[in-house]
Amino acid sequence: MINEEKVVLMTRASIYEEKKGKEQLKISRYFRHDYISLQILYGWFFMTVSFGLCLALWGVCNMEYLMDNLHKMDLKDFGLTMLLLYVLAVAVYMCILYGVCAYRYHTAKKSVASYAHTLRRISDIYMQEKKHAASGAGTKEKKHDSFT
Repeated sequence: MINEEKVVLMTRASIYEEKKGKEQLKISRYFRHDYISLQILYGWFFMTVSFGLCLALWGVCNMEYLMDNLHKMDLKDFGLTMLLLYVLAVAVYMCILYGVCAYRYHTAKKSVASYAHTLRRISDIYMQEKKHAASGAGTKEKKHDSFT
């Protein structure tokens, strides 16, 4: 006889593994500090690249102005301003990224704990079936009519 509760639980576990479970299980394999540190390191790298690209794009768009006024500009002040903008942009982005990663880690741990509970319930059902079969209750064979 098919155990409907076991089928429902196994289906729920399978759907979880296929959809959001892949990412959640990856996240939950890390310690909290390691996961957040790794994401902040990735974020810093991509923020640096994107700031450099935006600065290059701004330079290309204002090339005429820069060429006309390059000899009048205080390059040290300009460099310090760009450095200050970079540090400010990275600091704001890192604070936001820290909050987002901490939230993702927290929800992943909670979700994986629920998934583990589902797996424990499936395991308990298997253990009950095994005990039931070992006790001899399921070993009686039914005699069938010989119509064939």
